[in-house]
Amino acid sequence: MSLPRQGAAATGAQRVAKTDFKVWQCVLCAFIYDEAAGLEEEGIAPGTRWEDVPDSFTCSDCGASKSDFVMAEI
Repeated sequence: MSLPRQGAAATGAQRVAKTDFKVWQCVLCAFIYDEAAGLEEEGIAPGTRWEDVPDSFTCSDCGASKSDFVMAEI
């Protein structure tokens, strides 16, 4: 009899869902916006894509505009 292993690897669809999020970094102060985590203290729910963050968004640390962020691979 074949039972599923505990802690078995995620399926392809599950892996994509978890790694599909991107991380954006402020070029002025290095503050990180992680799409998976969001910024709940700023009213941005976890899972909010960068393109869905309002254009009026400013960096929580230095006040830089959304246009001062770049996508960073971590």
